[in-house]
Amino acid sequence: MNEKKVLLIGDGARENALAEALSNNKVFAISSFINPGIKNVVERTGGKYFVGNINSKDFVKEIIKQVNPDFGVIGPEDPLFHGVSNAFYEEGIPVVGPIDKDAMIEKSKVWMRQLMWKYKIPGRLRFKSFSNLAEAAKFIIDYGGSVAIKPSEQVGGKGVKVVADIQAYLSNEKRQALSKSVDEIGKYVADDEVKVIIEERVDGPEYTLHVLTDGSSYLSLPLAQDYKHAYQDGIGPETGGMGSISGPKNLLPFINEEEYERSFNIVKMTAEAIEKETGEKYKGFLSGQMMLTDLWGPTIIEYYSRLGDPEASAIIPRIKNFGEILELMAEGKLSKAKIDLVEEPSVVRAIAPYGYPLNKSLAKGQKFHIDLQKIKEKGCILYFGSIALEGNELIAQGSRALELVAFGDFDEASKKLDECMAYISSDRKIIYRSDIGRTINEMVEKAEIVRYAYKNREKHGILGVSADWSPNGGLW
Repeated sequence: MNEKKVLLIGDGARENALAEALSNNKVFAISSFINPGIKNVVERTGGKYFVGNINSKDFVKEIIKQVNPDFGVIGPEDPLFHGVSNAFYEEGIPVVGPIDKDAMIEKSKVWMRQLMWKYKIPGRLRFKSFSNLAEAAKFIIDYGGSVAIKPSEQVGGKGVKVVADIQAYLSNEKRQALSKSVDEIGKYVADDEVKVIIEERVDGPEYTLHVLTDGSSYLSLPLAQDYKHAYQDGIGPETGGMGSISGPKNLLPFINEEEYERSFNIVKMTAEAIEKETGEKYKGFLSGQMMLTDLWGPTIIEYYSRLGDPEASAIIPRIKNFGEILELMAEGKLSKAKIDLVEEPSVVRAIAPYGYPLNKSLAKGQKFHIDLQKIKEKGCILYFGSIALEGNELIAQGSRALELVAFGDFDEASKKLDECMAYISSDRKIIYRSDIGRTINEMVEKAEIVRYAYKNREKHGILGVSADWSPNGGLW
């Protein structure tokens, strides 16, 4: 393909990976701070770097008029919620990223659940939503069953989830404690909005399927798994993701080809339902954050209206022609796209400053020191995330600062990451998980148990049926 001008929106590791994938073009970028990795690509390709409010439709529109790009790529979710994708279309420029009406699939968990029930999409969970926090807390106490509690709207990609334990019915003390967590979740959404969504609890190995669509054709990407919890062995608060794995080939070791196809059909059906609901074709990434459960098999936990992060760092470098695929999508020619895939797996390790995720003001301002050449020599890739180039120094912005990527079988890749960590340091402690990619056997065993259970349900015609939840999505 001929060199095009592309305008990239965003400033994290996902956008650094996107910039590298698009580097056969002239890359222009808008970020809220100077990301060193994105800056390198912009300068290398002869583009221009703009710093400003990536959520401002008016600001982005000004830059679009100045650059006159051939197409745009939007990385994070917040610009999508604020209609930045709409700004491209209003200027006659194609863009990878849905308009704000379609991005509701991520922004509102209630809207998403209602859509799935309305259009009878498999993998849907039963739920109740509340605008009154006292009523939500009372429901938990009265119901007593095992549930997941979440803020009703997206909160910076992190979310808050409080899940009951594996007992079918909780003790009164546990129910009382769980009900108190509702007040914490209520802080994350506006007073006049639905505050809390309570869902039936499911369990199983999680994975993400990203599907790219131009509104007519659909292209499913290799699976990835995100490691949400902050600390080793999956404990601690949830984060935007402390690491990810992808592969081998288009699968994960614990998800088979049939489950991959079922997952793809769920996401495709959802994109079609969004078009019916909004009257607008869905264009961009629609990503299913999924779980293999005994209730449904492939089950939707939530949707992204963009590439996940750090999943993007696991997937993008495995697809040799990713930039070309994005260009075809923007031009409405996705049917011509074929993935040129690196078949071996990848492992991503996120690195954050001390204080993350509970005290981001403490984490902000921490200096990092990196020997990028040594990291390359060891066979790793480094993407810059929430870290700014200030003068000649790398200063943490309070969130995940770096994402380190290695290829090979999971053990081999993990060892490469261990070696590369020697070339990353800070003036304070750094936070990371060394167990990413090292729990594969546990996931395989868990998946086998779940698979036996959902296949047995399917054989008896009770897939998706729960005894105490009504078929219209709520309680009897």
